[in-house]
Amino acid sequence: MKKDIEELIKRKANNIYEKYYSNNPCFSLNEINNKAYFVNKICFILKKTLITPKRKRYLDKNYILSANDTFGADSNIFFSPNFEESLKYLSPLSALGFFEEIYLDDVNGIYANEHLIYQENNGLIPYFTIKELSCLYKNFALYIEDNSKSLIETGWPDYNFTDSVWLFYKLAPNYPIEIPIYIKDFSKLKNPSSDPYFFLKKYFLNKTNQFKKCKCKTVSLSKIFSYKELGFIEDMRYKFLFLKKTILNEINQYLFLETTDKDVWFKNCAKIVFSNFSQKDLQIITSIEKKYDEIKLFNNILNGGLNGLLENIFFLYEECKFKKMTLEKNTMNSILEGSKFNYQRKFRSYYQLAQFVEDNYENKRFNKMKNKLNNELNKIEKEIINNKQFMSDTLDFIKKEYLNVEYLLKQKYYPFVDNLIKSFEKGESFGICIPFLYQLPTPSQKRITPLKLPPDTKWEHITIQFLDYDKVKIQAPNKFNKVVNFRKMGFENQKNGKPNKQWELFYNLARYRGDLSWTITTYRKKVDSHPLSTPKIRKQIQRLSESLKAYFNINEPPFYDYVKYEAYKTKFFLLPDPLNTKNLCDVTETF
Repeated sequence: MKKDIEELIKRKANNIYEKYYSNNPCFSLNEINNKAYFVNKICFILKKTLITPKRKRYLDKNYILSANDTFGADSNIFFSPNFEESLKYLSPLSALGFFEEIYLDDVNGIYANEHLIYQENNGLIPYFTIKELSCLYKNFALYIEDNSKSLIETGWPDYNFTDSVWLFYKLAPNYPIEIPIYIKDFSKLKNPSSDPYFFLKKYFLNKTNQFKKCKCKTVSLSKIFSYKELGFIEDMRYKFLFLKKTILNEINQYLFLETTDKDVWFKNCAKIVFSNFSQKDLQIITSIEKKYDEIKLFNNILNGGLNGLLENIFFLYEECKFKKMTLEKNTMNSILEGSKFNYQRKFRSYYQLAQFVEDNYENKRFNKMKNKLNNELNKIEKEIINNKQFMSDTLDFIKKEYLNVEYLLKQKYYPFVDNLIKSFEKGESFGICIPFLYQLPTPSQKRITPLKLPPDTKWEHITIQFLDYDKVKIQAPNKFNKVVNFRKMGFENQKNGKPNKQWELFYNLARYRGDLSWTITTYRKKVDSHPLSTPKIRKQIQRLSESLKAYFNINEPPFYDYVKYEAYKTKFFLLPDPLNTKNLCDVTETF
């Protein structure tokens, strides 16, 4: 392998010499500076700048380059800083001088600067004016709309967005479970041109791929998720895509207008985002997004999820408020336009900056404009840093206020959420703070007819026995005997017509004869699976208690004091389904 690389370097050095040096009128040979002398110089530069197949420096194997810097296949060999690239803009002698005196002393620093411009030009990182961002996001909103069906069904768009790779990997996916195999294996693709951006140009910058349906093989990501997480993703896709479209509408309709207060816009977007999720939702989303970390494109997670949406909101808010990137890009364009190099039209290479040094007038002009730009950018950066506290406080406030309200309530009364939250905090009724809520339709209540028991009947006089999972027999004094089902008692799930969670608890409670206690030794054998080990048991008992009081029309609680008895114990006699009676040791295994 080493011999092959040496041959490759020597062959490339000779090609560079013949192309740029041999016929150059400003370049003359003598006995000292002969062809072999310059070819050796070029060979040394190429050795110092060569990137090996394992993304390491040829002469410094300990320096490992990340996938964020090099986007070619692992089998590729290329050069960075790129000496041949510099010869497109610099004279042959200047290029040699720069590499020997400056670039080779900081080869990794120049490498980073070189690729920064490449990434900006190829759309891997954002580099836009506000006007360009306005056009970009309008096109992206149309792209998302056109791919909606696929994004809901599979989480992956039908075709790639070629206007900006950065915006594609940040927002285009929608929590995919399957992705194209070429995305997963992009670092293994053969690269005949040894171009570190070969993959990018083939799949994302090629305009023929726009509107081209993807019919390639896919690879499943389902193994990295639990069944619960997969179900959550399937349920959330439509909701999250709708949220994404809502934010894109806020961006395109309001953000780019000069009259829009950017701080108010930021607050509104934060409210829209966090009013769509409960605290539990955010916990699950956080867990899911961490697992997507295993699949990356250009060192970025491929879920197009909540973090990507928030990053876009932050980025656009800061850029539209402070215009830092817009100032930099407009200034750099004006530097080139007003120079003798204006035929180059725009900056595509790091070495275009070095070409100004070759001309005294251009160098003075360039440095003057660059220094002025740096001073202005420093001022803007300080403003951005000072504004971070406002952003942080706003997000903390929005999270605190909006995550504590039931989502369905927030969704129904969204315009009035702020006042609604304040009324909750003050303990005031809706009518006092928000009289307009009376104008809205009230939620339908479960209709139950209270049981007509003999006068003065107490809980201790009642016996309830399950006949099967749906029905119970109720006995009371004066030969009172009645069979009722869960619906008549008010234990119906309004969504599916089946017994609700309270009825399930009531049924299981009967299997314990109405006594859930820590002190019974048979329970101790299965403590971990015992119902009392469930944190929600207290709330469930409270709800069951209220439902029983409403149906039996008895104001007293149906359970004894838990603190006194150290158990959840019914005052009435509660018997299990005779066909499903088990030993208590066996019963605990079902919980």
